Amino acid sequence: MPRRRGPATPAPSRVNGLFKDRQGLNFEQGTGFHGGPSRRKGARLALWSWLASFIDGLILIALSCVFMLMFSMVLNTSVGHVLKGLSHSHHQMMFFVEVFVVFAWFYMITIRSLMGSTIGEWACDLRLGQPHERLHASYIFKVALRSTLILMTGIVTLPLLSVVSGKDLAGALSGLRLFSLK
Repeated sequence: MPRRRGPATPAPSRVNGLFKDRQGLNFEQGTGFHGGPSRRKGARLALWSWLASFIDGLILIALSCVFMLMFSMVLNTSVGHVLKGLSHSHHQMMFFVEVFVVFAWFYMITIRSLMGSTIGEWACDLRLGQPHERLHASYIFKVALRSTLILMTGIVTLPLLSVVSGKDLAGALSGLRLFSLK
């Protein structure tokens, strides 16, 4: 009778060699303001989150500049004339700020829902929620709640309290924690 062999073990893949730094990730349920075999925890992770927010802010400012350029082209006027109108009228400036905040909120929810992180968070190796959480329909609502809490507290207050306490307060309130991949 011929001998049966067990299942063949797959040969090491070249792709696995490319992602050596991501093989020991630990996404346990109920973890705090950290994730993976990381040194970025507590206040340090909150500071990385601020860096990610700064990058996202720069992206939003760049998109606003592109929007203003397109707006001036539609009106067939110079960008300087559009900026002059904004700086002289308090109502127009407030409208611009309100539109900017609404688009920032929309950007954070849309990009986080599709990718699991904003572009700034992706650049800093941060993710919202565990991979299995992103598959649930409630993920989008948790992202919206977290983003709304941060924007309603003035973008600085809640993250600053997170740095001081060393805990992800927005994550604790929304049920969607921030995780570091490094």
